[in-house]
Amino acid sequence: MANWQMVNVQTGTPEKPKYNATGTTVELWSVAVTTALAANDILLGPTIPAGTYLTALTVAPDDLDSATSITYKVGYTGTTAAFIASGATGMQSATPNTMNVSAGFGYTATTDTQVIITIVAAAGTPVAGTIRLLIGYVASP
Repeated sequence: MANWQMVNVQTGTPEKPKYNATGTTVELWSVAVTTALAANDILLGPTIPAGTYLTALTVAPDDLDSATSITYKVGYTGTTAAFIASGATGMQSATPNTMNVSAGFGYTATTDTQVIITIVAAAGTPVAGTIRLLIGYVASP
């Protein structure tokens, strides 16, 4: 198992949580992965600030599997499928997956919470590429 650090697409670095008291904050992060991406690997994404409400989440990957084996889930430590249920297949065909767990809409936490993508099943025929993760959150829904 390996951890892959995603970065903000504008700055090229991991950033601290952002906070906007009056509007929605949208963050777009990405990571370039190699053919070494494996089952149980974790991609470390942006942080949802404490007390804000998650309003959007989309994973937009390249086609990372010439076969159709790779699957993933999206959540946070302790609840790794909180936002996209286990078994998402978008990495098999460069297809975006959006939040599909009802309880994820409006998710809020008392502490800063890092979004993570967990690889459930490895690629049958791995291909290097990029995975993008977009989240949106608001302090006052």
